[in-house]
Amino acid sequence: MINIKLYGKLITDKQQLTTELIIKNGYGVYKKKGLWHCMQCGSTSVHDFYIYESKYTEVPITYCRKCVCLGRMDNNNSVMITKSVRHVSSAQYELKFPLTDQQNYASEKIVKAIIERQNLLLHAVTGAGKTEMIFNGIHYARNQGMNVAVISPRVDVVIEVSLRLKEVFKNEEVDIIYQEQPQQFNGHFVVSTVQQLFRFKQHFDVIFIDEVDAFPLSMDVTLMKAIKLASTYSYSHIFMTATPPKILLKTIAKENHILLPARYHQRPLPIPTFKYLKINPNKMQLTFLRILKQQTQSNRITLIFVNNISFMEKIYSIYKEHIAELTYVYSDDVYRFEKITQLRAGQYKVVFTTTILERGFTMAHLDVIVLNSQLFETATLIQIAGRVGRKADSPNGLVLFCHQGVSFSMLSARKKIKHMNNLAMKKGWIND
Repeated sequence: MINIKLYGKLITDKQQLTTELIIKNGYGVYKKKGLWHCMQCGSTSVHDFYIYESKYTEVPITYCRKCVCLGRMDNNNSVMITKSVRHVSSAQYELKFPLTDQQNYASEKIVKAIIERQNLLLHAVTGAGKTEMIFNGIHYARNQGMNVAVISPRVDVVIEVSLRLKEVFKNEEVDIIYQEQPQQFNGHFVVSTVQQLFRFKQHFDVIFIDEVDAFPLSMDVTLMKAIKLASTYSYSHIFMTATPPKILLKTIAKENHILLPARYHQRPLPIPTFKYLKINPNKMQLTFLRILKQQTQSNRITLIFVNNISFMEKIYSIYKEHIAELTYVYSDDVYRFEKITQLRAGQYKVVFTTTILERGFTMAHLDVIVLNSQLFETATLIQIAGRVGRKADSPNGLVLFCHQGVSFSMLSARKKIKHMNNLAMKKGWIND
């Protein structure tokens, strides 16, 4: 068994350590200037702490409810923080194809931001090849001994990105960390969910945040705080998304906002079409059945997005009798990863899904249909549309918004997609 080093981490059991230097000891929760502080998530909100009296010692115990799922922090049990250690690596990588002009432009901006320890926003369309853009930045940082993390709020994205990074950085010790996957190496090059950064303290010089606007990161300021607490005093954060939230646009300097409107295969983004269709979840509708059958007969994979799990289960029970290669998936589905594997293997042709597949999912010959699209936000519709045409051998496809009345978010999504195509055309970064 390999004895890994837990550098720059919050530790609850000293027996986990070998030669690591402890730089801080204390209780998991402590009081300072009248406020409770959590060593793990950094919360100081009075609403996040619960106080009760121990039935054994009759002493008040305070614990943090905010991050209890990652391990309880209280004012009764000690924790330690270990010193961060840097380690130089060659970080050689292999690319089987040259980068496009747009990718090279972004790659140079990333390296510059890392050198100058600045934050950067890559506002890149879906399928722009963001992962390839960060390779040279990772190479530079690890060559200088910097600790690097690539993170995302979604496990699905973490798994997909980690596979690509391990394939390219063949000789690197890449730690892939999420709920079911613990640390394997020494934490110098980490790919993880954002929640795992609660365990790291002042360790990472460079953090790449993929899908920065995805739930739950977009809704939880504590997760953004975790990123900062896991960073060294002087750091570079590279934010990446196709749909940056307004608050991020305000916090990143304009000169560090890099707009990337073209896909790596230099073909335009598919434009959504609209169709009025009112779906009754309690009975079969021939119009919708014809759409499903047309999709299966066209030898395409079709993701059908819905905004309600109960609604999805009802329509699945109706149409499964007529569409043999049909399944459904959502975030709490225990067979979720198994179904996705089976989908990739060709077992299914149509998948009813929640927005769990709006990001981090790539397949050739893919179409998308959104039911009740008037209920979806603009950013979500852009991400869903971005599932289509990502592969160079299948750059086109159907993006169909089925609605009960065209909404502002639908019009806005289509307008923004067209705008990106126009920008890419003007820059000469797409071919038609």
